[in-house]
Amino acid sequence: MAAAAMASSTEEISATFTAAASGLLACDRAYVGLYLRDHSSVTIDDRGPDPWNRNYDAHLYRQDPFFRRFANTRQDFLLPLAALDTGDFQRTAYYRDFYEPSQSFDEITGVFNLDTKAAGYITFLRFRGAPAFGPQDLALAEAISGATRLVLKQLWLQWRSEEQMAIRCGEEADHERNGSALRLSRLSTRERQIADLLIDGGSAKSISRSLAISPGTVRNHIKKVYAKLGCHSQVELMAAARVAEPATLP
Repeated sequence: MAAAAMASSTEEISATFTAAASGLLACDRAYVGLYLRDHSSVTIDDRGPDPWNRNYDAHLYRQDPFFRRFANTRQDFLLPLAALDTGDFQRTAYYRDFYEPSQSFDEITGVFNLDTKAAGYITFLRFRGAPAFGPQDLALAEAISGATRLVLKQLWLQWRSEEQMAIRCGEEADHERNGSALRLSRLSTRERQIADLLIDGGSAKSISRSLAISPGTVRNHIKKVYAKLGCHSQVELMAAARVAEPATLP
């Protein structure tokens, strides 16, 4: 957890913290993210783009009973699903469209208000076939809630920093919409391939599998791509790609 608090990107914070949290509560998956007071959700993927998370963040979060509780209160909470299930959960649209297809069986979710604009959340999930969470699991989640809040605060600060950097990178790219917005001509063929996959949301691990090269080699190429394109992270690269003219995209 100390390593997560010192991580330098939202993805690294998520990957480090969720791995530790999953081990502590013996759950199948743990997710962290942000609930924003403008009624939106941002799940920080720890294993590359997750289609379930994208679907959740796109619109299904509004049906989540934990998000609804967040929207209706300014109080922190750490609760098992049973505390919010009034007996009709399995008949809800959220259960039908998201919860049941994701193989989820039981969860504990904690929501911690970070400032007037956002709260961080952590969700511990067990899939079908696993035992339900018990009082000891909830007590353990409560025992680490102080550390959880610190990590989620760092996640919020880092996310805001990356968003601001992405905006600046996008504005710089916008000024160069004359055909060289991403300066792709500076890239080698292999670097261009990797830039394509990064813009599509790929991670070093997934790219290494796609191109049949080692993750270390991919990371070296990624550093060169960022240096040549004047970006500092995948978030900035994706933001620059969004504002570039279609003809200049990979």
